[in-house]
Amino acid sequence: MRILIVEDDADTRENLRDILELDGCRVDEAVTVAATLDRQDWSTYSTILLDRKLPDGTAFDLLPRLKRLAPAADVIILTGFADVDGAISALRQGAADYLLKPINPDELKARIFRLAESRRADEELRRRSLILQSVLKQVADATIVVDRHGKVLLYSPAIERLIGSIRVGAPLEEWSARGLLHRPDADTPYALEDMPLSRALRGDEVIDEEIFVKPPGNRPSRWMSANASPLRDPEGIQGAVVILRDITERKEAQARALQSERLAAIGEMVTGLAHESRNALQRGQACLEMLALEVRDRPRAVDLVVRLQKAQDDLARLYEDVRDYASPILIRSRSCDLAEVWRKAWSDLEPARRGRKAVLREVIEIADASNLIDPSRMAQVFRNLLENSLAACVDPVEIAIRCVPDELDGHPALRISVSDNGPGFAPGQRPKAFEAFHTTKTKGTGLGLAICRRIIEAHGGRIILGSGPGRGAKFIITLPKGNP
Repeated sequence: MRILIVEDDADTRENLRDILELDGCRVDEAVTVAATLDRQDWSTYSTILLDRKLPDGTAFDLLPRLKRLAPAADVIILTGFADVDGAISALRQGAADYLLKPINPDELKARIFRLAESRRADEELRRRSLILQSVLKQVADATIVVDRHGKVLLYSPAIERLIGSIRVGAPLEEWSARGLLHRPDADTPYALEDMPLSRALRGDEVIDEEIFVKPPGNRPSRWMSANASPLRDPEGIQGAVVILRDITERKEAQARALQSERLAAIGEMVTGLAHESRNALQRGQACLEMLALEVRDRPRAVDLVVRLQKAQDDLARLYEDVRDYASPILIRSRSCDLAEVWRKAWSDLEPARRGRKAVLREVIEIADASNLIDPSRMAQVFRNLLENSLAACVDPVEIAIRCVPDELDGHPALRISVSDNGPGFAPGQRPKAFEAFHTTKTKGTGLGLAICRRIIEAHGGRIILGSGPGRGAKFIITLPKGNP
């Protein structure tokens, strides 16, 4: 070790030098504040012995400057005054220790070597911490290490992608109280004491527990698998570590596989049912046409026949809607102007808005609104959304379509919002908006929005129910630029 002695008393300096050099220390000396500061090799000192009173200043004047010049060195104040307040003041300013004169050689050596050992331990801890931080940066799984009080010690960058930013030293309550972590039902938030890290701090092992994460802002929700373990030493539990693995793709793949199985079963059933029913409906339609001729002089009977024919048409349409929903979505992409697609859908609805006050407003905030899409499928989406708005709104109907550039999973995209001035969705209806067979209309299959979502997802995009100002429904479609 290299030690600097700052002492104006020659006998004291000589005694200190003899004591330290006997233990193999390299010793430098200074008598004044000015002489102390007149050196460049501060990084080589491990300990500075500083007399409290010097000819041109005091230890309290010099101590802050020494801590800036030699932050890694331990400063021990030497004084002939048993002054408790002075000792406390020195320690608050950064002194490592405080010794009274005359100096006891054994006590001096013991304190110097104890500080050196502590310094080596801190350096080893920092070294290991740097290694661990480097490892965590390369780990794809999100990892958090907390102390026994639940305060964050280390975390991997991947954690910010899942739950947002956290900070070293943050207590568990701070970053977990956002209501982000939910149980596998995707709706029930975790109580603080039931979270995997909390249980690990109590000594429990958590293995592959599924968690649903709702990040702040507009970032998409994610599924995670949590593994948590306590960190123990001979004295007990000193902390805990949790590793969160993103299993969103796996969960979505499982859901798609299950949905495909269900749709295949529905499709097979409906195809057979539609085939068998079509003949019966055609026979019924022929009979109704003949009946209409028989009773053409009886208006009341003719009206009943017309109503029966319409009921049969609705039944046939129901079969077709269910079959379309169950059939695989095949995308045939080509470059199309999205604005032309929704304008064509609006034009096709001219019979539905004939005699009504309905206007479609466009806001296109992008130079080129073209994209690789299946124009027929996308027209089906816009037609469904526009038709729903016409059905839900009372005159005058105002529908707005806005197209702006956006990003989807970090890649360029187009965001198209479709909003109206109707009553919108009640809070209880919003979670079910895209569910099959759920409808708020007095008639219909409730498959329109479910089919829209399947078409958008087949394009690699996303459709959500937005929340616009005031009343009205708002749908937000985000489509990736390029191939679906």
